[in-house]
Amino acid sequence: AIEPGDGITAISICGMGGETIRDILDSGKARLNGQERLILQPNGGEQPLRQWLMENDYRILCEELLRENRFDYEIIVAERDGPVMYTAEELYFGPLQMQARSPAFLVKWQRMLSQKQQTLTDFARARQAVPEEKVQDVARQARWITALLA
Repeated sequence: AIEPGDGITAISICGMGGETIRDILDSGKARLNGQERLILQPNGGEQPLRQWLMENDYRILCEELLRENRFDYEIIVAERDGPVMYTAEELYFGPLQMQARSPAFLVKWQRMLSQKQQTLTDFARARQAVPEEKVQDVARQARWITALLA
């Protein structure tokens, strides 16, 4: 729908999973001129979306987490700004959200910690062995969240 010469200054992709937004951006990469501001609102899958932004030299300028009814909505604004590096934890939580630590952000991660702990309990009670890699992944996430909330 857009061409590099169209002079587009902002692109908004909202209301779908982060992986889908990532795939849309990746498949349309040739149509981006690198000057656009990306305004993204993934419904889950924020980590792989942030990973794509980093790998494609987009710096996250603003992040906001909103809760409405029982849903969390993350808004990520990014612009291409040369090489940028985020840690694994920053990709997981959001680099700016980790610093701002808004009330909505802390409530979300308190809830997520409870879910991760319940998942680990369920894994321990499972009739069939859960792959060790999966157990370690959830345990690592629980450790990251615990450290964040400390």
